[in-house]
Amino acid sequence: MELPKLDPLAALDLLQQADHPYFYWEKQSQRTAIAATEPLLHLQIDGTQRFTQAQHFICTSLVDTVSAGALHLPFAGAHFFCSFTFFDHTNQEQAFFPAASVFLPRWQVACVQDQAVLVANAVIDTDTVLEPLARNIWERWQLLQTPRRCPSPRSQASQFYPQLTNADAFTTAVADTLGLIKANKLQKLVLAHTLDVKTPQPLDLCHALGTLRERYPECYVFAVSNGQGQSFIGASPERLIELHDHHLVTDALAGSAPRGLSHEEDQALGNQLLSSKKDGHEHRVVLDFIRDSLWELGITPQVTSLPHLLQLPNIQHLRTLITAEVPQHLHLLEILAALHPTPAVAGMSREVAQQQIHKQETFERHLYAAPLGWIDYQGNGEFTVGIRSALINGSQARLYAGAGIVAGSDPQRELAEIQLKLHTLLDALL
Repeated sequence: MELPKLDPLAALDLLQQADHPYFYWEKQSQRTAIAATEPLLHLQIDGTQRFTQAQHFICTSLVDTVSAGALHLPFAGAHFFCSFTFFDHTNQEQAFFPAASVFLPRWQVACVQDQAVLVANAVIDTDTVLEPLARNIWERWQLLQTPRRCPSPRSQASQFYPQLTNADAFTTAVADTLGLIKANKLQKLVLAHTLDVKTPQPLDLCHALGTLRERYPECYVFAVSNGQGQSFIGASPERLIELHDHHLVTDALAGSAPRGLSHEEDQALGNQLLSSKKDGHEHRVVLDFIRDSLWELGITPQVTSLPHLLQLPNIQHLRTLITAEVPQHLHLLEILAALHPTPAVAGMSREVAQQQIHKQETFERHLYAAPLGWIDYQGNGEFTVGIRSALINGSQARLYAGAGIVAGSDPQRELAEIQLKLHTLLDALL
């Protein structure tokens, strides 16, 4: 059903319930956002077959699904919201999120440009009493009629930057990794670091998300709640996969540099990044992996751009666009399973890199550097990678950031890159 123009964050604030998971997704530069709350059908699993089981869950659920109403509107029809952890098994003592979570929401509000739409999903069988069900949908639709906006985000960035703990342990891990690379046991390894922050009051997620979308309009701003008090939020620059009418778009995103304080300095830093042998090698490792993975699935990738700069307020990256036409028999989750984790967030070779991540990192990655996104009833969908992210638990937040280590990496420079990336979230939360 069509809605008047509204702020999707305000819709999330209206519809969410503390004891139910929710999913929020927005890209401000495209004026697109989705808020989904209260799982109606929900799959939560661990294990190596998680992508296959998630695909089966979606396909079998759709067999008994009837879509009705204004299906010409953007984001109409059934949508399944998905989050996967970095590893296919989670530490049960620290498992805030299962290795795979897929749900069909009871309520979904989407906004594209100036159009807004409410999707209500309901289970109906021979015993369903339709009148209260219809009344409930009508009441929610009425609730969303009055335009609302979330409180304005802070206009000024925080100047409070806590120092990283165990910085020496990180630089030592980088040095150890460089030894493995020199011994030809690895081409690349992405090492992550965390920063724990505590605030006097529980963090206001609406404020934080509003600040992130204002400052990082080119990023995917997201929030995933487990319905048990923990949320995972972030502003990711990385598109893992976008599929629409069997046309695929993905990004190779690797290689980073800070932004300059002046136009001249900024241009110089960008040119250095474009010409850097170290960053160019790191970027090619990711690009080659994506192309090879698509070839193995029977997909013919097309590199549609040269490596160019993706410039964000405090950091810039090398990015190359890849497109392809996908055979009709291939499901989006089959492609996702082949791509995750890319060398942009794990390393190369993938198996050895994941072993080293387990060995070197002393914390649980949870949804950090993992796929988050949605799939609709027609098989279209979009996934980002959960980087520039934080795990929120009341007044406590754990921020995550990573750096790609390749031949030529410098431990102190990689540490500086980690600190730069952490400030993306820190500014929004503090």
